[in-house]
Amino acid sequence: MQRRILVVEDDGFTSGLICAALQSAGFDVRAASTAVQARREVASFDPDAAVIDLDLGAGANGVDLAHVLHHQHPGTALLVLTKLPDLRAAGYTVSDLPPTCGYLRKEAVTDAQQLVASVERALADQVERMSRELEQENPLAQLTQTQFAVLRLVAQGYTTPTIAEMRGTTTSAVEKVLGSIYEALNISKDEGISPRSEAMRIFVQYAGLPPRT
Repeated sequence: MQRRILVVEDDGFTSGLICAALQSAGFDVRAASTAVQARREVASFDPDAAVIDLDLGAGANGVDLAHVLHHQHPGTALLVLTKLPDLRAAGYTVSDLPPTCGYLRKEAVTDAQQLVASVERALADQVERMSRELEQENPLAQLTQTQFAVLRLVAQGYTTPTIAEMRGTTTSAVEKVLGSIYEALNISKDEGISPRSEAMRIFVQYAGLPPRT
């Protein structure tokens, strides 16, 4: 029997490419554009695996849907597909995903074979987390949760006093965190550039531009 894959992606063009790649590999594929539609498809289609975009527009997102499927359909392998290089840019960590859920960056997929291989690993319960790749390629991986959260607010354009107010702390405490961020990212004050601007540049490069909340 053909293995069944549900593709949950709100962008029609991207969904079509993913579905075509998986169909060419011999999978029986259905598509859904929202979490609500995905749950209906799961009930009728009973997929072996679900490839889920993180951002599904208004309503439940990919993380929410992954948890629902994990609890209600534990036999369905899960793979979250996202454009974000680092889940923390969306306010999540890898630990926020269900324990059996894989995580794959869209930009890391350069051809259909890579996507198919990732789905095969998910089906074989050989989940690959992004942590190893982040440790090797992403300088933000070494930041603590506090450092990452503060830098995310900086990248959103907030001033130090505003960040202090949002986090319920003092301006001096935020400045200390910023200093530790510059040190962790090897940003020197002697390079003729603004450490704050350079930290923002690194964040946007490796985590994407966060929406202002």
